[in-house]
Amino acid sequence: MGYFTVEITPTIAGNLQAAAFGADDLLFDWVSFQVPRGANKLIAATAILRSKNGDHQTAPKLDLYFAKTVSLAAPSTLGVVNSGVTGLPAITNHLIGITNFQAGEFGQNSGESFTIGSTGGGGASSSIPTLVLEGEINSGDNVGYDTLYVGAAAGSAIDFGTTVLARGGEAADVTVVETDKGSDDNPEAQLIFAPGDVLVGATGAALGTVASIAAFASSKQDITFTAGTTEVLDDNEEILCANPIKIILSFER
Repeated sequence: MGYFTVEITPTIAGNLQAAAFGADDLLFDWVSFQVPRGANKLIAATAILRSKNGDHQTAPKLDLYFAKTVSLAAPSTLGVVNSGVTGLPAITNHLIGITNFQAGEFGQNSGESFTIGSTGGGGASSSIPTLVLEGEINSGDNVGYDTLYVGAAAGSAIDFGTTVLARGGEAADVTVVETDKGSDDNPEAQLIFAPGDVLVGATGAALGTVASIAAFASSKQDITFTAGTTEVLDDNEEILCANPIKIILSFER
């Protein structure tokens, strides 16, 4: 018997996370991951959520759906992100389990810049998963591995807003973006983002990867990217993290 973990960081387009998620909204559609061939027991799940305007999320809840291929075909979409889950009946042929996070499983003193929770971590013992997940043979990318899928829906309001705004707008293909702190004068970009983060604008696709964040000074703050940005930013367009959720799955085998 042994253990292993799988880390999943779904990408959410800026226009799909600019507004807060409501209860029953799709947080992210299927993300594939590889597991060793055969039966694997899910014994814990951890969710790390980025902040809500520089503060922790308020009593978040979320459901994780698990699926496999059928005749080596991936499951069809769960729906449109930040709208209700609308998966077609055919998805039921792919589904193999569900686990959820209750509000009590998230640390309410996680810190201002993140919220972290683990199944069963402060909640009822019934929240600790004991799922056995097994993929379809030969569905993996490498010999000895098979493919599974995870998607997520919000069980409560979840907000990945930042109030970090583009100052004056920016053309594409720039390496430095000037930002304001927003109308509430809080927070600053270093309280929201970190080097290595991929950022997105609220109306478009990925801007690029953060190289550094300068101190806030003279009514602006510079975010430097590792390469020229790929999207135009409008004046006062909100800047968001492309990967505001990280899921860590712990398995026993």
